[in-house]
Amino acid sequence: MKKLSVIVSDFDDTLFFNKNALIYAAKELYENLIKSKDTYQDYGILSDLEITIKEGKVAKGFNKKWKTDLYTLAYVKYSKELHPNETFINYIDECVKNGSELIILSARGEEFRKETEELLKAYNLDYKQLILPKNHELKDEEWKLLEIKKLSDKYNHLSLFEDKEENIRYILKNSNINNLECYLVNHSIIRKM
Repeated sequence: MKKLSVIVSDFDDTLFFNKNALIYAAKELYENLIKSKDTYQDYGILSDLEITIKEGKVAKGFNKKWKTDLYTLAYVKYSKELHPNETFINYIDECVKNGSELIILSARGEEFRKETEELLKAYNLDYKQLILPKNHELKDEEWKLLEIKKLSDKYNHLSLFEDKEENIRYILKNSNINNLECYLVNHSIIRKM
């Protein structure tokens, strides 16, 4: 029997802002790279790290190995720099009090489960399930679409909250899930897509 409704929320830049953690991690990687002897061949990496330091987000086309290092530092060493999106968390809390279940669907990866659960516990988020990919073989939006399809079989109604418009557009374009509503979260602004 299907359950009534579920809120499916992304983690980074939806429930928690990761900008400061990424900046600290990028600064550390940048400093380590500058100290190394062969920075010439890593010029592209330096440029990408400079973008992250300045903007607090990962540049498109960021080298996969360095991106892994960046996120590992941000999520493990600098996890205390992640700040809650209090407005959105309060909204989610009200929905849960009114009978919805909360499922967190994050592409951050199974390797960060411990740190993710600690943050959720620290802010007393009442969630039913935390879904993280075991590997990163699929693009984030492809993996999320597969997981949402599985959830649509279990729930009468799904409300997806995500900070990346391109993920929402991909999911809406490539699914025919009738019981799905998608919302773009931009800090305290929530917009139905």
